[in-house]
Amino acid sequence: MVDKPLPEPGKVMPEADHVLRYIAPRHIQDGIVNGEGFLARPRDNNASSVNWMEWFDAPTENQVASIRAVARLTYAKTGKLVALNVGHTTRYINENAQRAVVLSLVHAPLDAEAPWPADPSHGLMQGVPAEDTPEAALVTDLIAECILPMIYDAAVAPEKV
Repeated sequence: MVDKPLPEPGKVMPEADHVLRYIAPRHIQDGIVNGEGFLARPRDNNASSVNWMEWFDAPTENQVASIRAVARLTYAKTGKLVALNVGHTTRYINENAQRAVVLSLVHAPLDAEAPWPADPSHGLMQGVPAEDTPEAALVTDLIAECILPMIYDAAVAPEKV
């Protein structure tokens, strides 16, 4: 964890910080990520899971490895972890979504739950439209425009000893 004031669970993440989101291969075509990978499923209450990069110590490689280590889903070999800047993304969506959405990124750490370790970096992208809603197409395009060039392989082959 970095040495700076951190928000409590449920509080908005700092605007200068970044989040990673796992994107399944079905949302990647010819190396391009489409925004549908950010949509909330109906069971998610209009929130998509993300991981707060700055929760973990720099450098970026450590942050990404730490996020992989606390993942609660199995990453596909060709899945990606994509980065968004908190402030830019929320401003861009909220200014351009024609009032269809009010987006926020909040800290929502997960306690350890067998077989998973605690995930102190977990957050929620709240206000994301659910699949098959009129707002979904607009917001997915807007989110895709916010993806930073920091894209990482989700699954990493184990190192040979």
